[in-house]
Amino acid sequence: MKICIVCSSGGHFFQLFRLKEVWQNKNHFWISFPAQDTQYLLKDEQVYWANYPTNRNVRNLFKNLFLALRILKREQPDVIISTGAGVAVPFILVGKLLKIKSIYIESITFIKRISLSGFLIYPFVDKFLVQWTELAARYKKAEYHGQIL
Repeated sequence: MKICIVCSSGGHFFQLFRLKEVWQNKNHFWISFPAQDTQYLLKDEQVYWANYPTNRNVRNLFKNLFLALRILKREQPDVIISTGAGVAVPFILVGKLLKIKSIYIESITFIKRISLSGFLIYPFVDKFLVQWTELAARYKKAEYHGQIL
């Protein structure tokens, strides 16, 4: 199994990094931003740096769409796992076109509604995981299996 791990730097990155048991012993690669945390903690990992900022930046959305197409066609992962934020959108959309399964883990900071990134990919993602039971109750596709602490 080959895993594509997609996330913004900061909190989104730390949540996925804490899930080492999911990706560590599998063929995997990362998509993130070249921030201090990601550059340091991923120094021994295969990483592709995405364009940022992504929040409401249409230019970088298109740049990341082409980046996603190029990387996903080359790497051919079996699954995309993401905690967001904006960088998740182009990778999950392109992944859907290429028939790559995807798992989106909504940020723990969203309790009553999903994030903008979550809203945009919700119709396309194969598994939509949330970290609050209240959130799972509001969205039909959402699944609660606990929190990443």
